[in-house]
Amino acid sequence: MIDRERLNQRVRSSGYKRKYLARAMRVSDNTLRNKLSGKTDFKLGEAQRLGVLLGLSQEEQVRCFWYLK
Repeated sequence: MIDRERLNQRVRSSGYKRKYLARAMRVSDNTLRNKLSGKTDFKLGEAQRLGVLLGLSQEEQVRCFWYLK
């Protein structure tokens, strides 16, 4: 399960615009917006690419993308 609050906070604090991140991930801006809002799920490769772009440690990637309630 995605910790959307944590992930969106990391996106905001990165200083990157969502359009830049989407282009770097090779998805549309709408696709990334839907994934960040929970309308659609991240594929494993997308989660990994976003983690790298945001400079997340492996521990932080686990907290953002594999959060267990």
